[in-house]
Amino acid sequence: MVLQPTRLKIAVLRVRRKDQLRVPELVEMNRCGTLRPIVTRKFSTGHGVVWSGHNKWSTIKHDKAKNDAERNKLFSKFAQRISLAVKLGGSSDPGLNIRLATAIELANKNNVTKKVIENAIKKGSGASATAKGGAGMEMCVYEGMGPEGVAFIVEALTDNKNRTIGLVRSAFTKANGSMTPTLYFFDKRGYVMANPPPELQDNDDRLLEQLLELDGVQDLETTTQTCKIITETTATNTVASALKQQGFQITELGIEYAPKNEMCVTVTDQDALQRINKFLTVLQDIDEVTDVYTNLQQT
Repeated sequence: MVLQPTRLKIAVLRVRRKDQLRVPELVEMNRCGTLRPIVTRKFSTGHGVVWSGHNKWSTIKHDKAKNDAERNKLFSKFAQRISLAVKLGGSSDPGLNIRLATAIELANKNNVTKKVIENAIKKGSGASATAKGGAGMEMCVYEGMGPEGVAFIVEALTDNKNRTIGLVRSAFTKANGSMTPTLYFFDKRGYVMANPPPELQDNDDRLLEQLLELDGVQDLETTTQTCKIITETTATNTVASALKQQGFQITELGIEYAPKNEMCVTVTDQDALQRINKFLTVLQDIDEVTDVYTNLQQT
């Protein structure tokens, strides 16, 4: 008696070599006793997982690149200030150049690397390979009118004046502005930002009296925990050194252009303010630019 194989549908476990996942597969036995798979509809979910991971990694890479760019930009600005401090302070020794010491301290607080600081000092002193003996590093001041009739002063430290003025002029032109004299809108003055010692922090009269005893001090703008001491432009370093000896913590010092009260302008339109801020950002993004001043009234 010969048994005829019956047509049976059974589930067996097969292993796919590609992904090594054990997946149940429905098969049937034909009349000859051979197993063959039954064609079924397949649903794939693998691609969603792959692309999700891909998009996540792309986002991470994009965010990292953006953060790295912002970090490098910040480091570049601190390096400029250090080079400028060496140039204007006349020494690459922080012990002899309080402006340099303050710039280095501020850079350290913002996690600027030691290598960036050292290279900036070399550049300012002319010891770096790109500084051309220091003779090529120059301070330049550019004047112009920007959007909404706002006056601008742009300071830059550069080894190529033609390149820098070209970049600054292009920025003014694209913003529908022009390079024209604007220094008369401002007063040039020195300043020292400092935290008074504990015994002077709650005694404004005594603080002001002690400050005005120093040669070169012209005014005290604020009497909060951090005070801004206005000085003659030639006395800033001397005043800062004297304050440090009296227990003040120096946080910043330099020369600035402060807009004259009668020359300030007020802009309230939000679109106009956006155009001004955009132009300001363009100027600050120029590598050689160290400071930008405006006569825009702060509201």
